[in-house]
Amino acid sequence: MNTLKKITFRCFFLILWIFSPLAFSAEIALDSPYLFHADVKQSPPNNYSEISHWMGQLDEATSVSLTGGDYWMITPVLVNSRQNEWVIDASNSIVESVDYWLLGSDGSAQYARSGYSAPYEFLFDYGRKVELKMGTDYWLVVKLSSRYYSSAPELTLQSVDQHQLVSDRLAMAVLLCLGGLLFIAFYNLLIYFSIFDKAFLYYGLYVLAYFGGWALTFHLPAHLFNFHLLELHHLFFIGLPIFNIMFYKHFLQLPSYSPRLWRMSQCLMFACIVALPTSIWLISYTAIIASVLIMLWIALAITCGNVCLMKGFAPARYFILAFTCLLLPAVIILPGNMGITPDFIEHAELATLMGGTADALLLSLALANKLKLLAEERKAHIEELGIAWEKARLDGLTRVGNRYAFDEYMNSQLGFSNKAVQPLALVLLNVDSLKAVNDTLGHQEGDRLLQTLVQLLQTTDIAHLKMYRISGDEFVIILPANGTSTLLNTLTNLTALVAEQGFRDCQFSFGISLNTEVEEPHEWLRLADTSLYQSRMEKRRQEYAQTQGIDASLHLS
Repeated sequence: MNTLKKITFRCFFLILWIFSPLAFSAEIALDSPYLFHADVKQSPPNNYSEISHWMGQLDEATSVSLTGGDYWMITPVLVNSRQNEWVIDASNSIVESVDYWLLGSDGSAQYARSGYSAPYEFLFDYGRKVELKMGTDYWLVVKLSSRYYSSAPELTLQSVDQHQLVSDRLAMAVLLCLGGLLFIAFYNLLIYFSIFDKAFLYYGLYVLAYFGGWALTFHLPAHLFNFHLLELHHLFFIGLPIFNIMFYKHFLQLPSYSPRLWRMSQCLMFACIVALPTSIWLISYTAIIASVLIMLWIALAITCGNVCLMKGFAPARYFILAFTCLLLPAVIILPGNMGITPDFIEHAELATLMGGTADALLLSLALANKLKLLAEERKAHIEELGIAWEKARLDGLTRVGNRYAFDEYMNSQLGFSNKAVQPLALVLLNVDSLKAVNDTLGHQEGDRLLQTLVQLLQTTDIAHLKMYRISGDEFVIILPANGTSTLLNTLTNLTALVAEQGFRDCQFSFGISLNTEVEEPHEWLRLADTSLYQSRMEKRRQEYAQTQGIDASLHLS
């Protein structure tokens, strides 16, 4: 959050610096220019004295049509400074061809050609240098020709130094914003190729489309590569809603939270796809079409974000904040682009670019927040799986390893016979009297017998002892071979030890084997089972011998 505050403060400071009054104070104030329709056959006047008569023959226009056309803009210029070098600029709109004529009362005439397809003297504008003398009156005649206008063009006149300062500040702001967009786009695409979350893919493509549209709007390809193709400009802007709708479908999980809004978003996305060819075939209307679609998209996106936030999707708050940054300049600028209202601020395109960059940054924070939530969910899920895994390997009654855990341990053992790194003993212990306890005292007492047995064995002072319950009445004990004698003493006295806990006449059998005596894991258990069987047989022989001795003594008596 502190990082976000720092970024916000720096962006605010940058905006204040770029849009400071000093940066845009013109030393010559131009009156509202006269506006006329231009004809192909019409040519400009040759000198200052012909202006009034020539203007009387022109067809006056009330405003510049955003669908394109040819226009004359004519304004008087009065010099109130001793500065001689000045810059004339037709700004605030994309214009394919701009011709400047500056006619002085001293008989001077200056001409310059500029526009989208002409070479540039200054970054990102159509400015041309002229000379003005104090005490001389001038008429500035400008001819504009373009297949569309993104907004009403404006004429400015500044000193060379002042215009260079403004141009440099604007260029720095544009390049910072475009560089930020490019970084954000590739960063999110890189994340997509790491985790394959489609929200990052569509967001990266959305930011790339935003970068492409504004790079063409500020003529970056024309400056760098002499690439001029006006038809591509709004192709990117019309594509913005397409990628963004797919982005917030996955990011907001819109089909789950609001199927109705998702259907509306699909309809708008389809309308944008249908409108894509208008950038080429209906170029005069493409700016208006793009503006309408973008306004609908922004309004729908904010609505989707609010609905998802109200339904409990927390990352949507960043999404709403991001689109608010995009909405604020859009509300001011897009109506002007459609000819509904005049332009309220100067350098509206830069303001929109900066709003879009803030939108991209905040949406990146939204994705980062979602990534954090996913990481936390994944961590919790892994912890739950770990707990479940441990539970699956434990015997529920005695809390020692179960048969699965024992098999897992045996499969992990590689060293046997002379390859054994450490001699280990495997003891197979059987509770012979468990069934009798269950039948006479009940299963609860049988369970208590098993728990008591485990507790007694775990209290033996043997390091690295492992215990597993592999069946109802069978246990496996793994221990270092040097601790075998200690364990055997405990096993020999088990009957007496459990008798102290209330279980009388309980019998146990056990068999033992060493890993140095076998070649394979299954042979280790089999050898212990054989030893257990022999122990049982020996116990039965002893019991039989005792029984025979008792019978003989009774017979003699």
